[in-house]
Amino acid sequence: MTALSLIAKFINRHHKPFVVKVTVCDGVWTAVCDALGLVTEANSYEQLIERAWEVAPDLIELNAIDVAGDIRLQFTHIKTIDRVAL
Repeated sequence: MTALSLIAKFINRHHKPFVVKVTVCDGVWTAVCDALGLVTEANSYEQLIERAWEVAPDLIELNAIDVAGDIRLQFTHIKTIDRVAL
């Protein structure tokens, strides 16, 4: 294990990121984070990430969420496929 991975593991254990679930459907990108109360949409992945970073600090303040240190967001892209019965 490298020193960098050990540091990342320590930080994640003591300062967990907010997990933001990202999906795309018909060209609309959506981000949802239940812990923050975040739900937002955009036309591209890059715009979605930017939008999530814009609103996260306000949601933390509005919802009185105690955050020690910097805000950390972890974006997880969820892919689904509809199965068609034959």
